[in-house]
Amino acid sequence: MNLTHVLFSPNGRIGQQEFWIGVLIIVGGNLFLTWLPFIGMIIWLALLYIGVCVFGKRLHDAGRSAWLHGAVWLVQIALTIVGFMIAGGAVLAAVTSGGGDEAAIMAAIGASGGLFLVFGLGLLIWIVYTIWVGVAASDPNDNRFGPAAGNVAHVFSPDPAAPAAPAAPETPSEPPAADTPASGDTPSADNTEPKP
Repeated sequence: MNLTHVLFSPNGRIGQQEFWIGVLIIVGGNLFLTWLPFIGMIIWLALLYIGVCVFGKRLHDAGRSAWLHGAVWLVQIALTIVGFMIAGGAVLAAVTSGGGDEAAIMAAIGASGGLFLVFGLGLLIWIVYTIWVGVAASDPNDNRFGPAAGNVAHVFSPDPAAPAAPAAPETPSEPPAADTPASGDTPSADNTEPKP
């Protein structure tokens, strides 16, 4: 398996095994590396691109367009906006109500509940979508996105786009010498003249 192709190339197709390896790398990177200050944001952006490549190629393998992955991102962005609107509305209501500490506590509970609901729904959508993409049936034939992912020559080659390496040329055997004597005509040490 060529991890460079799986993680960084948006073209082609990958099978289920390569997809799940890619998902584990994305999840592991998000859990362990994105919390780093500044560099975590760069890693997150790289993981975002890797996710597009991994999910896109798996969708290609199932005969679907990678734009479907963009639709899931649009739903996630919409849910994030709704979540922040719920939280902002609750905080604004607490500030303008003038009800004291009790109103602030209720607003905080309402804001956090709304955020957990919206972000939990977003997480559930991603989990269901990831499982669906991971277990989707592969197109057994070549399709408009490339050869079938089960093609061993395609999956295990160093670069799927590279042609097969040419066979090494055979070393030509040395031609027989023109004045090699016949088997019965060996020159003797005392007679150095060849026979006619």
